[in-house]
Amino acid sequence: MVVELLRPFEREIIDRFKTIGKMADPVTGARGWKGLWIRGHLLDVHEDYVYNMWKRWEAFCGIAYVLGAKIKAGTYQAFRTYFHLLKQLGLVRVYRRMPKEVGRRGRPVVLYELVPERINDPAWTRPFQTKYVKTDWTVKSREEKRALRRKYRR
Repeated sequence: MVVELLRPFEREIIDRFKTIGKMADPVTGARGWKGLWIRGHLLDVHEDYVYNMWKRWEAFCGIAYVLGAKIKAGTYQAFRTYFHLLKQLGLVRVYRRMPKEVGRRGRPVVLYELVPERINDPAWTRPFQTKYVKTDWTVKSREEKRALRRKYRR
């Protein structure tokens, strides 16, 4: 069955998503499923590169969808941006670089690992809120959203 393919931290994420839903934090609307998954994955494998993590994240989201947790994988670029933000916050760091011959099309492969001191940091579930503290992250009412759309028309 599909459940046997999941690692323990992945089952926990799916159960938590089913319990809480999309909005993990009712005030801010922060969703940290991707951050929790990256942390659990790097704890499990110790080192990995971004493209491989994204492929595994995408596969996990497909399995989660089958099990009733509609976690969206997003695009590779969105995953890279999220991962870069985790790197800027000091939650992950470069573990080692592999030579160009090993990488695809002659590109070097960069492997990342967790920063041991930051494993339990709350920034894993709220990286954007942690990086951009001056932004108002509260969930807006329908009227507030409508007013903002009028103010900032495209």
